[in-house]
Amino acid sequence: MSGTLIAQVINLLLNIILFKYFYNEIDNAEFGLFARIVGVIAAVATARYEFAMPIAKADVHSFRLYRIAIRIAFISSSVTAVVVIIPVLLQENLSDALFYGLIPIGMFITAYYSIGTNWAIRNKQFRSISLSKVTNSIGGGAIKLSMGWLGAGYIGLIMGMVGGIFLSNMWFFRNYRVANRQYAVKFRSVRTKLLAKTYQDFPKINLPHTLMDAGRELIIALLIVELFTKSDFGFYNLSYSMLRMPLMLAGLAISQVYFQRCSDQFNRGEDIMPLVLKSVKILTLISIIPFGLIFFFGDELFVFVFSEAWRSSGELSQIMSLWFMFNFIASPISFLPLILGKQKEFFKIAAIGTVAQILSILIPAMLFQADIKTTLWIVTTSQVLYFLLVIFKTFQFIRKANAQRLKK
Repeated sequence: MSGTLIAQVINLLLNIILFKYFYNEIDNAEFGLFARIVGVIAAVATARYEFAMPIAKADVHSFRLYRIAIRIAFISSSVTAVVVIIPVLLQENLSDALFYGLIPIGMFITAYYSIGTNWAIRNKQFRSISLSKVTNSIGGGAIKLSMGWLGAGYIGLIMGMVGGIFLSNMWFFRNYRVANRQYAVKFRSVRTKLLAKTYQDFPKINLPHTLMDAGRELIIALLIVELFTKSDFGFYNLSYSMLRMPLMLAGLAISQVYFQRCSDQFNRGEDIMPLVLKSVKILTLISIIPFGLIFFFGDELFVFVFSEAWRSSGELSQIMSLWFMFNFIASPISFLPLILGKQKEFFKIAAIGTVAQILSILIPAMLFQADIKTTLWIVTTSQVLYFLLVIFKTFQFIRKANAQRLKK
């Protein structure tokens, strides 16, 4: 929590400077597209084996999964590097060439960050996670500021993102070297293959789920650019990143800690319902003030913080505040399908949410020529209903799991 708090405060202060003085909404739009492309590919890069690491019963099994995930990520990034060669060569300016050229690098280091984080969760190395986040914020922010001062345009934001993640991975690489000496496992072994087969639900079920989530964000970005304007997406992207800040500030940090605790309790046969209820109640109380302020005063807050040029982002934030409030409250629940063995069921629920979100953009804009604000009101309504469904079904699955254990 402390590391995440420091990192997000640094990000907030840097974003104020970056978008007030150095970058405009078009730069932010290009950066948003790059981040989403990398996010989609990185979601595939490890086949999601890293999320099996915290719940593996033995530490050596968890480290074997670590090795599996890294190997898959390396192969995936190599294939991506070959694919982007042609787009890189076809670009007429350096910034556009770097846009494509940095995709495989960004993909691998993003995938490795996820692997390292889950290994740290497994071993309760929360200090490493905190330090990596602070390093990411400081290092990436320094690059963005330097490039912005030099007038690099959107490529400065992209290079800052890639550089920040690379620097943050140094903490996880150190942990990997220690673990590699301790366990000294061979990748090519029957045990490793058996372990990959044991946790095959992660690439088979969790991977499509994650790919759908990441792909949805990319599709939405492309739809906004196509149906509205690139400027609209630039304003949307700043609103999106600012509204996600509470989620990253407390929601994700609490989720990671609760994931580890829920895994331990569930493996011991204990009831995890009290822990889940406590997390939801805490996040509900935490969410009221920040999201309430954005709902009522978002436009003026953005003008005060970022300048009049970003008023449109504030107006979009007001509309989306309820959506992100419920996302924030439901954030710890996102890990529970992995523990409960209900990945198939939650994949179906997530598919409903994804289809609802995409249709909420397509139908109003294409059939009724709705503007971006009207469209986002419809999207927000659909997502509030979706997260309420997720919370309800999660509690239902926990109760069923408890009832089955009582019968045994």
